Amino acid sequence: MRWLHINWTESATAFWMSIKKFRHEKKKGTMKLAMKEMSFIKEKKIKPGAIILFLLIQTVFLLIFSYMTSPLFPYAHGWDSAFFQHVGASMAKGYLPYRDFFDMKGPWLFLIEWFGQLFIYGRTGVFLMQYLNLCVVLFLCYRIHEHFFEGVGIWKKFIALIPFFLILAPTMEGGNNTEEWSLSFLFLSLYFALDYIISDKKEHRPSYAFIYGCCFGVLSLIRIINAVLICAIVLTITVSLFMEKKWKNLAYNALAFIAGVIAAFIPPLLYFGYYGEIKNMLYCTFVFGFIYGTEGEGFGFGTGALYLFTLLFLIISFIISGVKNRRMWILAVAYSAGMFVTLQMGNSTMHDYMLIIPGVMLGVWQLMAAFADKKMVFGRRCIAVIALLICFAYPCYKMLGVCKEMIHQTSDTTNYDSVMDIVSHIPEEDYDSVWGYVIHLRFYSITDIIPYSKYCGWQEHYMELSPQIEEEIMQMLRETPPKWIVVRTSIEIENQKVKSVIENEYEVYHVNSMYTLYRNITE
Repeated sequence: MRWLHINWTESATAFWMSIKKFRHEKKKGTMKLAMKEMSFIKEKKIKPGAIILFLLIQTVFLLIFSYMTSPLFPYAHGWDSAFFQHVGASMAKGYLPYRDFFDMKGPWLFLIEWFGQLFIYGRTGVFLMQYLNLCVVLFLCYRIHEHFFEGVGIWKKFIALIPFFLILAPTMEGGNNTEEWSLSFLFLSLYFALDYIISDKKEHRPSYAFIYGCCFGVLSLIRIINAVLICAIVLTITVSLFMEKKWKNLAYNALAFIAGVIAAFIPPLLYFGYYGEIKNMLYCTFVFGFIYGTEGEGFGFGTGALYLFTLLFLIISFIISGVKNRRMWILAVAYSAGMFVTLQMGNSTMHDYMLIIPGVMLGVWQLMAAFADKKMVFGRRCIAVIALLICFAYPCYKMLGVCKEMIHQTSDTTNYDSVMDIVSHIPEEDYDSVWGYVIHLRFYSITDIIPYSKYCGWQEHYMELSPQIEEEIMQMLRETPPKWIVVRTSIEIENQKVKSVIENEYEVYHVNSMYTLYRNITE
């Protein structure tokens, strides 16, 4: 992992000083302590049997619970996941997000989807990227437990992952969501941050701050609210250095963090700058993303709100295990408060609660370390067990629900059949003139049709949020109308301008249980 340090001069100097300290400590007979100080990253090798078991567990898990991308379930396509896959596949054909597909998700998400297509075209390429992502996450979990919480024995490490999978399964919602891609960056930041937060070191390495900056930059260009943990880490380090009056070290870390953010922005800026789409990319990612994310009913308890009991597990575990480390408490409180606010504002969904996993795991590792301490009294152990039951009752309940949903999604081919039925009535030469209006975005991934307009789904909601979008859609319908429009049969078109155009200039050509196909009669 040393390649992650971009400040080679600093790293070489630190390494040489560590060697000198190692020699000094060796003379004093404390070689083991000096070796540990020289590098916290270098750990014991993971046994081949453990690696095989890890890979087997994550393979089975993804094949089942990431059913929207799993090769086992070819007819399950999902909602957002299907759109993300389709954009990535279209990028491999020369199309661009924001220019050809409107969405408020950041460019790194679509670049990840595109990378998957470069390996294997189709959903298998996305599944491969998910597999690699989960490999990184589990590896980091293993290493954090190994070093910072004195994890002893391979089975304890596997037991510690039960809460991880227990929360991940119901919050994946079929897989390939932004929160899933964010986990590797969150755990990577946590991995390096704990070296300073848990220890009594007076200064923090700027090279680690660069890594936080890179991770924050990537997440801000995926979905910025996914970076709450990194914000809590940065706040913890800033407050600690401020209290220690380490002004010079604080300044170096601030500059390194900013450099990391810039480094994360450079690839998307170069990519979209080449096509002249930087302005659209920044508008969709930040401006419209903010409008969409904050246009809900404000603060309140919405979807999955009972997961907040699970979020409180971090604080409860710190209290039970008697944590006295001030930095750890700052991190726990800042992270919990940040997650509480962001999860209960705007349009929160079930997969948003995947972001509580790093905090839950921090609590699990802390509690397991406390249990290993024989001094922990029986009463506290009983309280810890009760807390576990209360905090994880809702995730266990949701597990049952997600299993039922998975069975339904993977066995029901109604949507697939309905889509293919509609497409069978459209001449192949007209595939470039098909516009879906408020349809499920999986329509495009199933048919592999490129939308006629970049506003290809959720148009009525988007038009409510932005008059500019309504103006652009109406201009398209007046000047260059598509030959075919597909609308969900079950909905009533609420936008009167669009409704008037469809009623006066289009005729119903074909209808099935899910979709209605309109043909332009003015040509």
